[in-house]
Amino acid sequence: MGWRATGKANSTTNEGDEMNNWQLIREFYDMMNPAILKEKSNEWAIDPYAWDTGLVTMTPIESWFWQDIRQANAVFYPQYPVAGFFLDFANPVAKVGIECDGHDYHLDKEKDRARDQKLQALGWTIYRITGAECRVEFDDETREYSPGQKLMKRICDNHKVSRFNQ
Repeated sequence: MGWRATGKANSTTNEGDEMNNWQLIREFYDMMNPAILKEKSNEWAIDPYAWDTGLVTMTPIESWFWQDIRQANAVFYPQYPVAGFFLDFANPVAKVGIECDGHDYHLDKEKDRARDQKLQALGWTIYRITGAECRVEFDDETREYSPGQKLMKRICDNHKVSRFNQ
């Protein structure tokens, strides 16, 4: 069966975001979750390049951060549904989520806090990175890692979600 994102987003889930077909993404993960949850937290159950087929359309900041995830060889699934929310990136085996906080979608800090608390009550650890931090790249001159690379190192060290942790 082929999967392709078409149509409008479910506005009850992500108001104003019409890039993804949230119901199709939810159905895809419902189908793939048994395989995903059987794997170790640092092993892929689905080809990570499958996301490049158009099932998930990432925002620019998510695309930039996705490169940091790939560079860390970490196992995270984009737009992963949990408890009525879609996490920007999630490892459901380790119960780790990452939110890329773009200015337009994260103006209501209290709403984000309540969402994080609900997910934490379900055993999830949520990390947040700002859109501005997602845009920063490795500094060749100073040899300093970007905020995204530093965050991924911390997550991989704390949760063993990198394929380098084998």
